[in-house]
Amino acid sequence: MGEPDKNQIRESYNTLGGRLYDLRYESEQKLKYEIILRYVKINSADMVLDIGCGTGLFLQKLDVQCVGLDISPALVSGARLRLEWSPTKSLVLSDADFLPFRSHIFNKVFAITLIQNIADPEKSMSEMMRVAFDSATIIVTALKRAFTAEKFKEKIMKSDIQLNRLIDDESIKDWIVLASSQRERVSD
Repeated sequence: MGEPDKNQIRESYNTLGGRLYDLRYESEQKLKYEIILRYVKINSADMVLDIGCGTGLFLQKLDVQCVGLDISPALVSGARLRLEWSPTKSLVLSDADFLPFRSHIFNKVFAITLIQNIADPEKSMSEMMRVAFDSATIIVTALKRAFTAEKFKEKIMKSDIQLNRLIDDESIKDWIVLASSQRERVSD
């Protein structure tokens, strides 16, 4: 499997469009969100970033300040339609390799079914770390058909993200990594 090309990925999702994206992926994505939210508690003070937000399915579940980011204009448009106007939800058309945010502003960072679509996952995960508060929760998932569990954990560990747990739930097609942005490691 060759490295994904950013322009091809964007064009593929633009061609698919929001309506077909939802028909194809909504059920699977919602299962992932349910599993993730069993492990990650989001409180009212959190500032959440959803990288690769697609049509805003995950953002729709959240009742906190959150930002959704996607590289596809068609999917961001679909998210705008889904979310309508909300003072707590913002959408950004941008690239996961160059997040257009200040450093250390998000308490929770999600990248759900994104990593296999990125040519340089370590660069994107470095950006996740940059925008995350110290000790923020970072959730990264990847398609099982794209990575073995070991290869996925290896990708995570190459970044500065601290892997806390790998979840393998047979009801979904992704590996789920629960991680944190602990910048300072405490030695025993």
